[in-house]
Order: sequence, then C-alpha cells, then structure tokens
Amino acid sequence: MRIVNSSSGSKANSTFVGYENTKILIDAGLNEKTLKAHLLQINEKIENIGAIFITHEHIDHIRAVKALAKKYDIDFYVHEKLASSSVFNDYNFREGKLHTFSNDVVNYGDLQIVPFDISHDAIAPVGFAVNVFGSSAKAAFVTDLGIVSETVKLALKNSKIVFIESNYDEKMLENGPYPPILKKRIAGNKGHLSNRQSLELAKYLYDNGTKCFVLSHISENNNTYELAFANFVDYFESNNVYLNKDIFVRVSFQMKIGNNFILKEEFNGK
Repeated sequence: MRIVNSSSGSKANSTFVGYENTKILIDAGLNEKTLKAHLLQINEKIENIGAIFITHEHIDHIRAVKALAKKYDIDFYVHEKLASSSVFNDYNFREGKLHTFSNDVVNYGDLQIVPFDISHDAIAPVGFAVNVFGSSAKAAFVTDLGIVSETVKLALKNSKIVFIESNYDEKMLENGPYPPILKKRIAGNKGHLSNRQSLELAKYLYDNGTKCFVLSHISENNNTYELAFANFVDYFESNNVYLNKDIFVRVSFQMKIGNNFILKEEFNGK
C-alpha cells in the first residue's frame, strides 16, 4: 500500500492512499489546481482517483470537493450525519456518487476503510484506519481531535503507521497572539492535540506495535516542525528507543508533499 501526504495543516489536508488500481484520497482540502499538481508530483492523476473519504466538513478538508464532484467520476464517502446536514446542499454530486457510512467497514476496491469517531467541533468527525483486503498491515489517520478516547486508542492499536496530530506547543499557544476564546477552542476537548498529548498517545501505540509515526496538522503559529519532532525523538531515545532503528518519526507539511511510504502487506495465511 502506497501512502503520500499531500498537505497537512490549518490551510489544507489531503492524503493519497493506493494499492494497485485502487486509489483514494483522505480529504481534499487543497484547491483543485494545487491538488492536481501535487498528485502529478507523485505520478498520479486526479482522473485515476476512485474515491475521496471525508473526515469532516471544515474547509481545509473539503475545499476541492465541490469542483471535483462536478467534473470527475469520483465516489465521495461522508458520514451519514454529515450527508443529511445542509453542508453539501449546493454541491452537484453525480448520480450515485455520494455515499454514506456510520461506523461500519467500507470495502472499496482492494481497500478496507474503517471510520471511527473522534472529538472535534464538527458535525460527525472521524478518523480512518485503512488496510488492503485480507492483510493485517494497517495504516491509520487521525487529526483534528481534542481528546484521545478509548475508541481512538482501539482503532489505532496495532497500526503499522499512524498519521497522528501534533498541532500545538502548549507554551507557544499560551503566550501567542491568538485571542483567549480561540486558545480555549484549540486546547479544548473538541479542538486539537498538543505535542504532549500526541506523545502520550504514541507511547501507548508504540507499546502496541506501531513503529512509524507521521506528525500531522502542525500549527504554523503555535508550533514548529522542529519542536514537534524533537518532542517525540527526545522521549524515545531517552528510553533507549532509537530513531530510524527502533522507531521512525516523520512530519507532514502544510503545503508540500510529504514522504512516500510503502506499507508491506502481511496477508492472512500467507
């Protein structure tokens, strides 16, 4: 399974996931032009994207959806509560191309996509766990969450790679220029995860089999890539878990392509 993050942050979010002829996006928060350009950079085309799975309705996750729904033969998967809201009222989805899910497994081509509930200030926000059908090698994507629930832990457990939110540094947020109400929203139970909270989740996941973490949705105003990265590496190496040997830590960027990951499949019974 190939995984490439196209963008991650408050401006835009989108990740490519593909296996053979099955190719999907998780979110489409870039504008259409930039999204298509980013796909070309990884030798993919928007015409070959079969489906887009939406985590929630904030513009940094759905910016391109309206244009893509009108122009391309793409399936769109959204939570049933989001689909029944007014968010997409003026979107012209082609007939049969808007699909809904709740908490059930979605089988799409060679991929199994498992949505799970998260806590965020949106209608029905979700994360996704993805694996190739019949394989135990799982990738998980969870950003835009204010707290780590037991549901989240269970959904992420035993993932080979996790794209995990590490949004803000607590001191930078506290001392930064944002008004108090926005600071409260970011740090609240329906906001975002701090570097500290992200690391606490990573400790649990590492003990349950995850060895690769991609720090995502890093704030450009209340964090730095260096701080988020050092937060992870300093802790693990101080506990004799060494970077690029025992654990792999990478970052996703706001407006440029991230690492190209190839997740080796571990098929059951083979």
